[in-house]
Amino acid sequence: MGRTKPDAKLGALFAAAVAQHQAGALAEAERSYRSILTVFPEHAESMHNLGLLALQRGEAATAVELIGKAIKLDDRVGEYHYNLALAWRALDRMDQVAKHLERAIELRPDNGLAHLNLGNARRVQGRAAEAAACYERAIALSPNSAAAHINLANVKSEQAHWDAAIASYRKALALEPNGAETHHRLGAALLAHGKEDEAIAHFETAVALQPDLAGGYEDLAATYLWAGRRDLAAHASAIALEQSETPRAKELFAHSAKLTRFTGDDNGRFRKLVYRALSEGWTRPRELDKVCNSFIKRNPIVDKWIARGTSGRPTRLGGAELLDAAAALAEDELFVNLLQCDQITDIDLECLLTEFRRALLTLVTGRDRSIDEQSLKFLAAVARQCFINEYVYALPADEERRARELRSTLAQAVEDHAPIPASWPIAVAAYFPLHGVPGAEALLDRNWPDCVNALLVQQIKEPQREREISATIPAVTPIGSDVSRAVREQYEENPYPRWIKAGPPVQPIILKDTPRQLISDILIAGCGTGRAAIEFARQMRTARLLAIDLSLASLSYAKRMAEAFYLDNVEFGQADLMMLGTTGRQFDFIETSGVLHHLADPWAGWRVLLSLLRPGGIMQVGLYSALARQNVVAARALIAERGYPPNPAGIRRCREYIMATDDPLLESVMQFGDFFSIGECRDLLFHVQEHRTTLPEIKAFLVANDLNFAGFIPEPSIMRRFAARFPGRSALLDLDCWNSFETEAPGTFGAMYQFWVRKPA
Repeated sequence: MGRTKPDAKLGALFAAAVAQHQAGALAEAERSYRSILTVFPEHAESMHNLGLLALQRGEAATAVELIGKAIKLDDRVGEYHYNLALAWRALDRMDQVAKHLERAIELRPDNGLAHLNLGNARRVQGRAAEAAACYERAIALSPNSAAAHINLANVKSEQAHWDAAIASYRKALALEPNGAETHHRLGAALLAHGKEDEAIAHFETAVALQPDLAGGYEDLAATYLWAGRRDLAAHASAIALEQSETPRAKELFAHSAKLTRFTGDDNGRFRKLVYRALSEGWTRPRELDKVCNSFIKRNPIVDKWIARGTSGRPTRLGGAELLDAAAALAEDELFVNLLQCDQITDIDLECLLTEFRRALLTLVTGRDRSIDEQSLKFLAAVARQCFINEYVYALPADEERRARELRSTLAQAVEDHAPIPASWPIAVAAYFPLHGVPGAEALLDRNWPDCVNALLVQQIKEPQREREISATIPAVTPIGSDVSRAVREQYEENPYPRWIKAGPPVQPIILKDTPRQLISDILIAGCGTGRAAIEFARQMRTARLLAIDLSLASLSYAKRMAEAFYLDNVEFGQADLMMLGTTGRQFDFIETSGVLHHLADPWAGWRVLLSLLRPGGIMQVGLYSALARQNVVAARALIAERGYPPNPAGIRRCREYIMATDDPLLESVMQFGDFFSIGECRDLLFHVQEHRTTLPEIKAFLVANDLNFAGFIPEPSIMRRFAARFPGRSALLDLDCWNSFETEAPGTFGAMYQFWVRKPA
């Protein structure tokens, strides 16, 4: 059927309908268009405009139907195809969007918006090169289109063509200087291009223009953190948290706060956030120890007693002073929480807590044994700290004798079913684990204050559960050598580390873009007490993890902790790493951080693990640096010279010597968090088997075994200094460059070398 040519009256009716449409009288405009179509059913313009009305109302499917009818009536109007593309875009049908935009451009090649939107469609389709070409044509037609410059920059960023992306963002900002999102994206491109100072300036501008910009303060905090400006990172991440408590904002605050020394804290803002980070597990507690210690030492009561201890006067708490101080410190939630979830890693605080313990013992064994419940809360936290650090505090002979007498008195009272003051188990628990008290299980049946109940769970119920678990741990391999048996014995006596709270679920950064189905089998070779394995298993729920260790005590601790997270994807087993080749299992990812250097032959052990790694698989390795551990070597020489035995008494005496020394090398050992517990200090300074290596030795091993070095686990301050010394991304994978860098800065890898290697596919 041919089209009826509109007469003058129709023209007037259509013009009136359009006027209504443009004035926002949409219902009246729709009635007018439909009236026209009643008389002139083939009036394409009215049909098209009805479709536009439907699109304005959010009725995309109706718009597609109506505009499609208009196109059937007249296929040569570019505007119809352009608007039909917009309707299809609302329905997420990119194939139809592209088809109609191409037709719109064919009919009107100078339609810059059509080129722009076709670029958007191609970008969604993953056809980046075509998208860029569309944006470039849009810019050629409309050089002042900020949107075209921005979208071209976005594509170039996705392609990692940073120079081109930066140039396009700058052109967009020249046209629209107050575009907060554009400043934000330019900052991201500059950061990726290694221009962190310029990136910071644009991130700062972005949040100044739009404070609630999504991700604005998070990216600013991350860039401050990368640049080593931790105080500013903490402030920016605190603002991000106030806007939206995302996991990333929490992580950024925790990582920036961990080495920040807050010089001011209006209304306790940062102290509260640090407390939340600690109590809610935004990161591992050990990551926050220094910032927690700094806030705790600002508590006037703590400051007073530390000042007394360093003034030359002996720090001696009397009974009344003890109770007053303990009652007040029970209100310090940060202090109490830290005491209960990780070792205190500060010498001043250690000395103060040692004195609290002594004063408690004196009070309990004296005439007046009554202690109020508020004071008990803090003193029970001190006792839990002593259990966590495995009773590392200095213990004079007379004090030890009185503590043993109190333990015997407690055991007799348990046997006799006699009344027991709440202070007794607290005082005993500050010197000895309660599960070692004869008949201690009977204490669980009595009524106690909450703080004592928590102490009994820690020191009786949880060790009891570990003993039960120990009988269920399977033996994956026999223990094959004298060295393996000696190492096992050490960790049976001191499971390492004695952690209380895990950090958030985590996976290695190198696996970030790897599809989960390609990482189905994971080996944690030397899992210890399971913290890393549990954090990994929580993140990789679809993967199967085998976590092995020599020590049943460590494995039992790990499995007990895993029970709290209801993990069903991690299997714990006792095994000798050197014997794993007999199991016939293969893995996509193997983590062996801090284990190889405790073998009789680390290189042989590494080769065993490589035989278990599938082609294309990744291994995370940790090895001690010979350059970085000169202080540990000096301490081990001191131990050998003075004959300190690797038992609690010997470790305490060694620590006391180091704490009193003026030798800078020995003194630097106190910077290790491991210095502050018996088991960790034993692992650090008294280990029965320890090897240290160098980067040239590691490189030689990689070459000999056809392995690809895949990078060090990034620590921002190290990476920043390395990039300044060796610009260019290729240097990051060059072990010769890293060896030069470490030679110039021997303390770089003080913890250990931690890196990834990849087995060729």
